Amino acid sequence: MTVDHAFIFFQMLEQKALQFLEKNDLECAICLERLTEPKTLECLHSYCLHCLQSLLETSDTIKCPKCCKMYDDLNQVDLKNLTTNEMLSYQVDYIKKIESEKPSKCSSCDNPPEYYCSECQLYLCEQCTQHHKTFPLLKNHSLYTLDRNEENDLLNKCKLHRDCILEFYCKTCFKGGCNGCEHVLHCYQNEHTVIPFKIAVDEFNQDTEEIKNKLKGTRDTVTKQCSDFKSRIQICKTAIGLQEINIIKKIQEKSRAMMTDLDKIEQENKEVVEDVVKQIDSKLTQVNEMSSMMNIINKLEERETLKLHEANINAFRKEALEADFDESMLKINAPSFIPSKNLDTVINSEGIGKIVNVECAYEVSNGDEHITATNGQSFEVRVISSLESESSLLTAKLINKSGEEVATEVKHIGNGDYRITGRCHKKGKWKMVIIAREEEIKGSPVNIKVEEMGLVHTIKDNDCVEDVILDKDGCIIVSTGSKYLMKYDKKYSFIGRIEVPENVRVFSMHQMGDGHILYSDILNNTVVMCDDQFHNISTFGKGTLKHPCGLTVNKETRIMYVADSACHCVFKFNLDYRKPNIWSYYDGALLGQIGSNCSKGRQMNQPYGVALTKEGNLIVADSGNDRIQMFDANDKFMRILVCRGKEDGHVFSPKNLAIDCEENILVSSDSKLQLFNKNGVFIKQIHSYGVGRPKGIEVISKQPRKVAVAVVVTTTRQTGYYSETEQINNNVNIYNY
Repeated sequence: MTVDHAFIFFQMLEQKALQFLEKNDLECAICLERLTEPKTLECLHSYCLHCLQSLLETSDTIKCPKCCKMYDDLNQVDLKNLTTNEMLSYQVDYIKKIESEKPSKCSSCDNPPEYYCSECQLYLCEQCTQHHKTFPLLKNHSLYTLDRNEENDLLNKCKLHRDCILEFYCKTCFKGGCNGCEHVLHCYQNEHTVIPFKIAVDEFNQDTEEIKNKLKGTRDTVTKQCSDFKSRIQICKTAIGLQEINIIKKIQEKSRAMMTDLDKIEQENKEVVEDVVKQIDSKLTQVNEMSSMMNIINKLEERETLKLHEANINAFRKEALEADFDESMLKINAPSFIPSKNLDTVINSEGIGKIVNVECAYEVSNGDEHITATNGQSFEVRVISSLESESSLLTAKLINKSGEEVATEVKHIGNGDYRITGRCHKKGKWKMVIIAREEEIKGSPVNIKVEEMGLVHTIKDNDCVEDVILDKDGCIIVSTGSKYLMKYDKKYSFIGRIEVPENVRVFSMHQMGDGHILYSDILNNTVVMCDDQFHNISTFGKGTLKHPCGLTVNKETRIMYVADSACHCVFKFNLDYRKPNIWSYYDGALLGQIGSNCSKGRQMNQPYGVALTKEGNLIVADSGNDRIQMFDANDKFMRILVCRGKEDGHVFSPKNLAIDCEENILVSSDSKLQLFNKNGVFIKQIHSYGVGRPKGIEVISKQPRKVAVAVVVTTTRQTGYYSETEQINNNVNIYNY
């Protein structure tokens, strides 16, 4: 093939390629941009080399976006060695050349060019293209659509009818359209919100302007915070310098005082020494005088006085040598300097102070950043501090959307930690702003959601509900009187069913806290310990229990209390007792019983529910006697907490009870759910059921205070002389209280 033939071949190839080529054909399916260094995989799909390399960096395998074929054995070297799609590379280069040489005007008029004719090698606008197609010889020429301003096209042109301008925008289905678009008519027929496209653009511009203003405001806030930060840094540096000057000044003052003391000591010792030396010099003078007088001894005429001189010398010797000088005069007190050890300790540990970021020094405790509380309920936020306790430094206030403020109580609880107590009396969203040294601490503001009291959710169940407990994961388990237990998550959505062993009917349940669960089996009249999947571990009370109802466990003593409505008492079992030579299962030993079938004193009649206080006192729902009783840890009757009656503050046929973290007692009795304090004083009625019968209850949340109640709703049907009670609903109701 000659050079001319090759040129003609490539020219024909260009024209043929452009005849069917669309702009999307040269785009990479990974980056959606025009292909660069296109490499072809075994599936014959081509992508940019750098896109394939990026995919391989993020994952060990490459999945073809078009056919989903997996390539597990490719590495970076293999990618570079892949076959280069020369045809695509040539087409990309050719298109780049065409678009780079695109003039500003159409080859036939002054309009911007939109198409390129590869055979005529002309750049044509929309209007000239129509004229181009009218000539018979030119109508089959291939035209390539040049890149245009896609943003303007999207804003102004209809995607379906490219020659029409967008005139409408549906805010319901987020679509724009022209007069010829059928979906616009469909939107009108379905009463969608359809507005002129210009108004939609204006609203979009307003939204973007709002975003811009918000971002500018945020930037201004950040700039101000940076300025305040720099100012605070400068203040800290100044304070450190002043502290250094003050400490140096104090040290210099102490040094000068010690120097003055040393000078005084030196002067006092100097005076003492001078006095002693003066006395010694006086004695030496006398000795010298006597020595000079001794020179006369050789003169005969004066020998007669020798005896007299000898007497004087002996007397002076006795006075000079034998006399004792004053010890205080001879003692010289030499001072010593002892460095302060406390100063070394302080300097080595704290220096001249420490730099503390208030936001880091005080921090809202983990888990207290978001709180949900009921209307009027007291709640707590804990703040952890790395500083010593300074209760005056920490302040907090509650603020709602309307700007209403509520005071709080800040209390130091030791080790630099604080407890902030608040109470909101309005439903809605509140924020607790916590300030230390005029700055918000880390975790502030605390978001607080305040909910109304009363019923907040109902879990509907078709089976008969008996009891409800909270498992170790915070999920709700409901006993239904069938072979299945129902399980619901923290949002009260159904998770699944738990199948219990055959020939078992779960009545009351108790979560032990160690993953084990106790339940009363009223079909076999036993109490069973099981795991969280209700696989049996051990059995209690076989042959002793007749109709076990409520049960509870003292976690410290491991004593289980079981209310038996048929035996009219509460039985006690030791959970840790083992039968001799049996080590695979626990078998609880019967420790005794509390009460019997009588209505006087400490006796019971059809006890149903039991619970334990923090002190270990037993509270019993004495259903047959219509009262709530309390017994101490030694099974001694203490008092009747709640008496019989159908009015508020009294109970009639109490079924179950629970104790919350504040030691309040929740009691489900006939058609009523009530709240009492630990002394049996009535607080309030949580709900009245009318024809409903509340059964098992479980406290499921502290903040907000929530209780789950198994409720059977009944209706009475008259049949001749007889009336029949029929269950119509079996629900688990969730209350804020």
